[in-house]
Amino acid sequence: MALSPEDLRVIDDMKQREFTQKKRRRAVSAMHHERTRYRATLTTVITVVIALIVGIAYTAFRRFLTAPLPELWQRDWPALLIGAVIGWLLAELWLRSWAGRRVLARKDARLNQKYSGDLHAGRRWQQFFYKGEEISALIPRVLYTLESQPDPESLDAVIDSVRTTRYENPRFRARGLEIFNSLVDATDLVLLSTCDDAGRPSSRFMRFVTTSRPGVWYVTSAPEAPKIREFDRGVAALITVPTESGATISSNRVRLRRADKGFPEVAELYRAQVPRYLDGMTPEDQSREVVYELTIESARVSSWEYNEVVLFESNQVPAEPESRALA
Repeated sequence: MALSPEDLRVIDDMKQREFTQKKRRRAVSAMHHERTRYRATLTTVITVVIALIVGIAYTAFRRFLTAPLPELWQRDWPALLIGAVIGWLLAELWLRSWAGRRVLARKDARLNQKYSGDLHAGRRWQQFFYKGEEISALIPRVLYTLESQPDPESLDAVIDSVRTTRYENPRFRARGLEIFNSLVDATDLVLLSTCDDAGRPSSRFMRFVTTSRPGVWYVTSAPEAPKIREFDRGVAALITVPTESGATISSNRVRLRRADKGFPEVAELYRAQVPRYLDGMTPEDQSREVVYELTIESARVSSWEYNEVVLFESNQVPAEPESRALA
């Protein structure tokens, strides 16, 4: 059976997706190379300048010193060597300072602008939906199978074959969870979206804290806030504020419920993870605050460089038995 025109259109989209992803990876690699070279150049310049200053200062000091020096220190190269070490240490400290980070951030902004076309095109094609299913991870093998089979039965058959024979490397899942945790550590601000009584979307920035359970956070709200009624519906979507590298966590599989503890019981988490959050709250405010438990079933962590799906199997709602579902 020959492929239908619709199958051929989807295959062309798959090839376009792979083409843009290769361009995105080349752009990311070029950005990383230029960023590393720029940092190394700054470090080298600072090291050389400090070494020369120390060497010149030591030469002047040695010229005016009347007491004899050990044979090793009668030459300038030990001073240059020490100056180079001091210069390298000062360069590393400067790059970690506010001024150094600002210089590197300006370089990153120029690189993002230089490669923005390939980056945006690649990010647009990171996800690929076919009949309601996200199949981006299957596309390379699907295209390989189509090229190796001269007359495939249909695109659906090829995708089903690839799906049933796919091997999921546990290291990829571990990498996604590692990225998720690193992004959580980098921010405490999330955009939480719910629906109001009329079904209109309602979004709000909120501070969150993590718990000992993976994918389970706490958020709080005053009892008179309009969000309370929306939170009590139990479903939400979220996206974290982008980091300096543009990385975010997003999910539309989020459950909300009132936590079985009051704000004083989670206050230490806020004190440790969200500095100064409690400064404007009186004990009365804290006692009135409503705590919600936010449970993420799955999330997507994405940036210019990666696009990973993280599944929290312990947070999945178990499927109801068929007899109960029909009741």
